[in-house]
Amino acid sequence: MNSTKVTGDRFSKQTELLNRGLAVQQENIQELSSHYQSTVKLSWVHQDLAHLRPFIRSTIKLFKFGEKASNPEILVQEVLAWTSAQPFLTQKVCQLLCDYETFIVAGEEAAVVEQLIQNHLIANWETQVAAEHLQTIHDGLVANPRCNSIWLLRLYQQILQEGELLAHDSPVQTELLNLGLVIKQDNKLRISNRIYLSIFNLNWVEQELGRLRPMILNTTKLFQLDEKATHPEIVLEQVLFWTGSQSFLTQKVCQLICDYENFIAAGREAAVVEQLVQTRLIANWESQIAAEHLQAIQQSLVQNQFCNPVQLLRLYQQILQQGELTPQDNPVETELLNIGLVVKQDNKFKVANRIYKSIFNVDWINQELEQLQPLIQNTIKIFNLQEKAINPEILVQEVLMWTGSQPFLTKKVCQLLYEHTNFIAAGEETSTVQQLVQNRLIANWETQIAAEHLQKISDDLVGNQKCNPIWLLRLYQQILQQGELSPQDDLVEIELLNIGLVVKQDNKLKVANRIYQSIFNLSWVEQQLANLLEVSPAINPMINAKKSFSAFAMLEARNFISNPRSIIIRVIWLLLAIAGFSALCFNIYKNIEVNIIFQEGNELFNQGEYKKAIAKYDKLLNIDSNYYQAWTNRGYALAGLQEYNKMLESCSTATIIEPKAVYAWNCQGEALYNLQQYYEAISAFDSALTLDTKDPVFWINKTESLLALKQFDTALVTIDAAIELLQEKQKLNRQGNMTRQLAIAFSHKGKVLWQKKQYKEALAAFDQALVNDPKYFTALRGRGLAFQSLKQYKEAIAQFQEMLTQSRLTDAQKAETLYYMGLTYCQSSQADEGLAALETALKLKPDYQAAEQAKIKCTL
Repeated sequence: MNSTKVTGDRFSKQTELLNRGLAVQQENIQELSSHYQSTVKLSWVHQDLAHLRPFIRSTIKLFKFGEKASNPEILVQEVLAWTSAQPFLTQKVCQLLCDYETFIVAGEEAAVVEQLIQNHLIANWETQVAAEHLQTIHDGLVANPRCNSIWLLRLYQQILQEGELLAHDSPVQTELLNLGLVIKQDNKLRISNRIYLSIFNLNWVEQELGRLRPMILNTTKLFQLDEKATHPEIVLEQVLFWTGSQSFLTQKVCQLICDYENFIAAGREAAVVEQLVQTRLIANWESQIAAEHLQAIQQSLVQNQFCNPVQLLRLYQQILQQGELTPQDNPVETELLNIGLVVKQDNKFKVANRIYKSIFNVDWINQELEQLQPLIQNTIKIFNLQEKAINPEILVQEVLMWTGSQPFLTKKVCQLLYEHTNFIAAGEETSTVQQLVQNRLIANWETQIAAEHLQKISDDLVGNQKCNPIWLLRLYQQILQQGELSPQDDLVEIELLNIGLVVKQDNKLKVANRIYQSIFNLSWVEQQLANLLEVSPAINPMINAKKSFSAFAMLEARNFISNPRSIIIRVIWLLLAIAGFSALCFNIYKNIEVNIIFQEGNELFNQGEYKKAIAKYDKLLNIDSNYYQAWTNRGYALAGLQEYNKMLESCSTATIIEPKAVYAWNCQGEALYNLQQYYEAISAFDSALTLDTKDPVFWINKTESLLALKQFDTALVTIDAAIELLQEKQKLNRQGNMTRQLAIAFSHKGKVLWQKKQYKEALAAFDQALVNDPKYFTALRGRGLAFQSLKQYKEAIAQFQEMLTQSRLTDAQKAETLYYMGLTYCQSSQADEGLAALETALKLKPDYQAAEQAKIKCTL
């Protein structure tokens, strides 16, 4: 692009004045150009240009168009014909014209404006001058946090196809207007401008819908909705309208539809779904199909272990009554979000879905608040806390926030308060309880007042006689890392629940209380594992430039059965002896059979037998289609066969069944990366990172996608995060071997810095990688390329020659090394040596096109 840089002050002034002018004029601006003919109606209708004269004159003066064109007024009109006065786009196009070096003669205005817009905004828009602005619109459509992306795309598609659409102020239309992609005029929705129309066109919409449809198709397939309704996709939309996409409720309502005896004709979708939800979920909910899930929410509110139940109920009551509430970022809000009863949308708290709103209504809140008072009053009376504090009720609530109502711990903390010598004034409750808990229970807990109770938990974990302690610790570690975990009802979970360290709430496993969480934390777990294992298992991300396939993601498959058949036979006979009825026997056998098949599939996967592994996972899913770990591991097996579209479908199904399946999101991201859908891959990796920010693999995978998009600054941040996590793990677990993983991470950092042309820093990163693994090929190659880019040709050649002495290099690696060595020779004016190296590379890899081209350039 021919351009001259504008000073910061001038550019800032231009932006301010232009935005101000556009803000005033946009309501009056109408279509200026009749040469653009389309069935799509833009946001302009032809009117007199008199309204625009002042704005056009000020724009001409601002960007000095009088010096750029014979007819500057026509030039501005052509700009507005493309931008429809959208402030940011108008500013960008005017700046392109300001930087345009050729004088624009009469009659060339339209052609020049179109050329600049096509070349510098529309073509390859992701890397052009309006990339950030357009990316925001893109993300608002395909990854919208407030509205179903499929609904948004379909509405936008309809406007594209019909030209305009009658406005009726639905939430989807409102969101589309908020994105700025469409505008409302004469009570009609129309596309905002030609630039948006050119980029976000029908082909683009079809492509994005094609990417999102697997979710609809998988859910439809999973519950056979296509056999139940004329329009299964509309049925699913109505389900989501009630459930707000909450995973468990969505599954339950879809199952109700699957079991519904009548066929759902067109137009009946909303009525049927509402009837099923009202009669089978909401009415008498305590005995209906979602009873356990809803009961868990109720218990999380009224018996919360992390937060004051009264405060939780009061906050929820306020949100319910007002419709939405601006967040204050306090612990009560955080816990209410964690329970899942509310969500944060558009920086407002709202009730998560219509089902929750119908069940946990204002009357229910008032009833629960009344029931909580006797519990608190009894505790106050037993420990005479009314004599210890101005607000004894708040004091008890603070105790329960730490103990999670665990009887022994609650008694101990209340006893500490009873013995506390100072009177507790209003506002001191939180700090007093925290100080006592930290100083008298948590710090040096082995010698404190709850030592015997806590030591028993420790011993039951690390010296368990019923279950392998490593399995117990691994499961508990996973719960700590993710915050909660979906249960599988296996023997390890049962033992962990029996120990009391975790509880089951909302059909999720969670740490029982904050005291346990503070004492038996991640550092403690990693230390215990280090004591039990000679060498702890290390992350093994198998990531390269062409294929981002992480075997470590197999940890998603929680495999707790070492010799499945021998153990299972004993378990079957034991349970049959205890439970003498066939239904229980069938369920037990089914669960055991699923675990055996899963174990067999994993073993085949680890052996590289991907087709056989997929067959095992398919067999399992025919028995239990909700087994999300099998969908995830099936996806990784498909990656082994490089069937990335099928991989995406399988892993997406896993995230539908269990939205908190962290490795399923990673699997989805890897599939999208290999399909070169990099923005979508980043979104998937971000979903994984939201669930677990401590896994370096997700950060490394995200770095790969950012590199592909040439977003080097952000990539540097993500790879530094991965390195920091790996170094922390190395410090915490000195017996663990993180050297290979650190070599991978530092090599990625070197690659990012090399792409940023920071060659000295890149060289330092590659050197750091080689400190961890002196034979890591990627780092060795990167070191040679860094020397080459620094024009230190002698050092680069020496590096490549040293690499060729390694006997373990594959022919492909040797050919690549010879290619880079040949390039270096040629760049250093040693053509003969360069040609010889390139010839040798071609002997090892006859179809090496890059080497052929390098030979031609070397002879010039």
